[in-house]
Amino acid sequence: MALFGRKKSVSLVPEVGEEEQVDVASPTLPEAPPLDANGMRGVADHVSYLLSLVSPLKPFGMGLLEAWNQVMCEDIDSMINVPPSNTSKVDGYAVRVADIGGDVESVELVGASDRLAPHTAVPVHAGDILPRGATAVLPTAFGSRSDGRLRIIDAVGEGEYVRAAGEHLAIGTRLLSEGDVLNDRAIGMMASAGIDRVLVRPRPRVVVVSSGDELVEPGSQLRHGESTDSNSFMIAAAARAAGATVFRVAVHSSDPAALRRTITDQLIRADLLISTTSGRREDYEAVSQAMSELGLTDSVDVAMSPGRTQTFGLIGAEQVPMVMLPGNPVSAYVSFQAFVWPLIRRLAGASEHRTVLRAISTTPLSSVRGRTQLLRGRLDTSSSVPTVSRISDPHAMAELSRCNALLVMGEDVESVAAGEHVMCWPLDEI
Repeated sequence: MALFGRKKSVSLVPEVGEEEQVDVASPTLPEAPPLDANGMRGVADHVSYLLSLVSPLKPFGMGLLEAWNQVMCEDIDSMINVPPSNTSKVDGYAVRVADIGGDVESVELVGASDRLAPHTAVPVHAGDILPRGATAVLPTAFGSRSDGRLRIIDAVGEGEYVRAAGEHLAIGTRLLSEGDVLNDRAIGMMASAGIDRVLVRPRPRVVVVSSGDELVEPGSQLRHGESTDSNSFMIAAAARAAGATVFRVAVHSSDPAALRRTITDQLIRADLLISTTSGRREDYEAVSQAMSELGLTDSVDVAMSPGRTQTFGLIGAEQVPMVMLPGNPVSAYVSFQAFVWPLIRRLAGASEHRTVLRAISTTPLSSVRGRTQLLRGRLDTSSSVPTVSRISDPHAMAELSRCNALLVMGEDVESVAAGEHVMCWPLDEI
């Protein structure tokens, strides 16, 4: 990424004996969107701003299996016919139609060969490749064998009972277009068409950096004042679900110097950095300090609940994007879905637009005007009209584990009664 900066000339005409002096201003982020009357940035404005600061990763050629679930950066046409040769649709005999017409009663039966000689027939099974020169297949019931000859009972026309080369897929047929995602079925189709490598954008490499003195790894024995680090595991899994290759690094400290070292060490393998912390204010401030010392940062209150405070940065000489998520698990997860998910998709060259469903709420919902509320819900799409119920649990991780959708109440919505519709972001495939 290029640095966002301006050059200012201090002296247009240098004095005698002096070299021209040029002052280069410190790089800055582009101008941010305006704030509302409450001093907050709108959710859509914040998403657009973040997306404007990153670009899709450069594409390169990959083998089919390595390219699974990645975005195509080229149009692909079939390089071969499928099937590549004429094959038989039925059990019978490969024949030349010209040899079995009119008053011809029989032809000579011969063994399998690459080319069918005139006035001969070759036994074939369904799916067998036909010898060159064969123009039809005579089904078994249409002839009888006797003394090395095939007696013709009923005739066939040109091409009958033959699956022609290229019948399923002809050379030059468009298989995939730029922007398509290479899924498992497409990989099978590509392989059948003779394609072994494709030009795709790589999976974004996402490094999740966990920090906090009191956070310990799952499975460790907890001492007084400690808690298990769950946020980083949840966010790492969410990033993988979004299509990223994910690395998780735990600092187990809130020392800004230690955080700076860890973040700097991870820049070499990161297309995107995500910071997770505990809910302590000092942990959050330590990451914010480290980010500001390593790059350009944008910290703002977003008109969203949960997840009001959002901090983003471009870190290091290569300006690797970094997002600091809130410490509260629900706020961290909702912030990821609202802001980090689109960034991962942009890096991958995929669509940043979420699937949005309109569902009937089975429970009353409330919000604050002027703020986008993202509630946790359970979406049911088993009937023709989707329904959704709000989920609320005192244990944040239990609440998140039970929900499969976020209920989106816009800035102009204060309440939704039971039986009224609400817009939803599905979190799982539906």
